[in-house]
Amino acid sequence: MRKPFLLVIMLLSFIACKDTTKDSMMKSLSRLLLLLCLLGGMTACTQRKEKGVVKGTCEIIELPLRQEENRMLLSAIADSLHYIPLETSDSCLIGSIDKLLRTDEGHFIVVDKEVASSVFLFDSEGNFLNRIGARGQSESEYVMIEDVAYRDGAVFVWDGIRKKVMKYLENGTFVESYKFDYTAYSFECIGENLFAFCCDYTPNRSLFTDGRYPNLILFDASTGEVTPGLYFDEKTNSVAYMSVLNNLYNGNLTLPLNDTIYTVNSGEALPKYLLKYDEEYLSNKNAYIAESQMEKITADDALKASADGKFPQLLSYFECDSLSLLFMRMGGYLYYGFYYPDSGVYKEASSAGKYPIINDLDGSFLFSPRCVDGNKVYSLIEPSALPDDNKLPVHVETEDNPVLVEIYMKCRYENGRGL
Repeated sequence: MRKPFLLVIMLLSFIACKDTTKDSMMKSLSRLLLLLCLLGGMTACTQRKEKGVVKGTCEIIELPLRQEENRMLLSAIADSLHYIPLETSDSCLIGSIDKLLRTDEGHFIVVDKEVASSVFLFDSEGNFLNRIGARGQSESEYVMIEDVAYRDGAVFVWDGIRKKVMKYLENGTFVESYKFDYTAYSFECIGENLFAFCCDYTPNRSLFTDGRYPNLILFDASTGEVTPGLYFDEKTNSVAYMSVLNNLYNGNLTLPLNDTIYTVNSGEALPKYLLKYDEEYLSNKNAYIAESQMEKITADDALKASADGKFPQLLSYFECDSLSLLFMRMGGYLYYGFYYPDSGVYKEASSAGKYPIINDLDGSFLFSPRCVDGNKVYSLIEPSALPDDNKLPVHVETEDNPVLVEIYMKCRYENGRGL
């Protein structure tokens, strides 16, 4: 249904072109094809520098995305486990963990945006240390936590309501704040007083240029200068797309409509990996993008498109020292992909209705990464979801705070076995 729709768009655009010579018509068609590829993220890895933000080429990761059961044992990719119960007290009751970060000292920053509206600091064994900032209206407080970042001993809280970034020391001491007058949903500190903000597909109208809005904004807090980049077409409807988890994490940027994973550093976004999959899936994706830019797409339509699963959606991306982890969905299937850059090996687990990774190490949790540090991956266990006969080596009560699972990943994958 969507393939003919895309072809009609191409044909009408070609016929409507004012150029009449054969050469001009061919050039116009080429420009149209290039535009459609850009919309689908195909040429993102060959973008040249634009306003000092995007340039470079990148490595291609081939994704099989087979529609079949191909579950993988956790023991094939991980060596061992370590459990870290987060201390439970009246001072640090966690409703939900929206983000998890590690500090230079190995402490854990736990972000609870909605329930506790707080940022907590725990040590490496889960002992509560202190809160960072507090909710309120004063200069040193935040009204709403949109995102939290960490760098060089400082914790940064992005208040999306008050449009400012709050800087704290790890002990909770407020340092200063920076005004940022744009809408964004995730951010990172990528240098001294330098921040990267991901706007997803929300238009910041004051940054509108040539019929486009930026996905990414680099912000120098010391000068107030903003540098936008990674633009999307003004007709793009943000409601039409399911956002990914942690768009901006550990210097890597992912976007729902872009098959490129970027590395964001102090001055630019560099394409890192291009996720390449079957041409049929790409055609379906481009057709949906074209349709969403010409017709009204609702949130229900977006959910249906996600459920139909005619093209893959990247849900999260994490990069360890020796491998990259990709979590995707398509057509009722969930996928975990493991890419080992040193060898160029990519292994993929898939399943419909089940988690693709089977925990054969102890069966006590689902492999669902929330944070990485070196070659360690961290998942969460909610005590309320544990059965009475659980195999955890630590004791927790139903009402206790979550337990962190520290998973030591293997460095390479060869001949079907992790080594």
